[in-house]
Amino acid sequence: MYVGARILKTGIAVALSMYICILFNIQPAIFAGAATVVNLQQSVGRSFRDAYEQVIVHFISVSIAIFLGLTITFQPLSMGLATIIIITFCTKILKWYTSISMGVVAAIFILGAPANEFLQHALVRSLAIFIGLGVALAINALIAPPHYQKVLISKLIELNLLASQFFTDAVNCFLNLEIQPELMDSNKMAYKKVLDEAEKYYELYSHERALEIVNINSQKQFYNEYIHYNKGLWQRSKDILFLADERKERRKNAQEPPISSEFKEILDLLMDAVQITSLSNIQLQKKVKGEKTDFFPEPHIWSKLEIIINQWHHRFPSGNYYLHALIEIALVTYKIRWSAKESTRLLSLNVDEIK
Repeated sequence: MYVGARILKTGIAVALSMYICILFNIQPAIFAGAATVVNLQQSVGRSFRDAYEQVIVHFISVSIAIFLGLTITFQPLSMGLATIIIITFCTKILKWYTSISMGVVAAIFILGAPANEFLQHALVRSLAIFIGLGVALAINALIAPPHYQKVLISKLIELNLLASQFFTDAVNCFLNLEIQPELMDSNKMAYKKVLDEAEKYYELYSHERALEIVNINSQKQFYNEYIHYNKGLWQRSKDILFLADERKERRKNAQEPPISSEFKEILDLLMDAVQITSLSNIQLQKKVKGEKTDFFPEPHIWSKLEIIINQWHHRFPSGNYYLHALIEIALVTYKIRWSAKESTRLLSLNVDEIK
């Protein structure tokens, strides 16, 4: 059975915090162990952030518990009121949610003591929590601190492979009218899973690097924009698949008229633009991995495309069939051009060397 580093760290931290409490006769030591588990987060930055919240919430909870314990002798009532007040104060005023449970537990522990021992119990339990917080922070920072950049990079590459291939497949469906009804379903689950993982590791990476002195804003910005770029590719792929269905249905209703040479040239130009965008995506993947990249300028086919579209449009009479065809081409062209412009922009961003 495999035991990960975080599991080992948690066990060591709990044992150490409880041992310290037992050594200095700070009881109950189990409270320190509970505080350690809550604050041993997946990243050092998140652990520090939650520890700060936990300390503030603990002070508030202890104050509320002491006040209610001294004024209301019926324990179930005082515990219920303390719970309501703590949750309301944390969520409505502080806008904190992760530390509420420990604050409520602290208040209940204190309110469960005899009236003449309230202050003593409050101080002892506070000290136990501080010991748990300190041990959690120390263990998380000193013993095998997590490094999420490597796994984040792998997820970003995987996300782009899915999104860019789906984009290419969608454009091919539109250009060649080879509609694949299963294309969306077969890719949707895989894309959603990888996107969720990429966003999760980006958040962990952000917390992990938040405590560093060096400026990594440009690097984080690039990762964040890269995620949004792939989201954009996915959404535009779905739009293109919808247009492919519309185009196929329109041609079917018109008894499949032959495709003119001008329109065929338009389709070929769009395919060339997609291939250039695919090459840009490969370079972007290299940039994410910190490798040297070749700059791909935005393909200069748009002016030529405009000329051909004008020639094609003027050659045929007006009507819904040709008007719809023109709108579809315009929409697909816009989405391909967006992909080309965004990939070119991301390639041109000045990002610190990824280490």
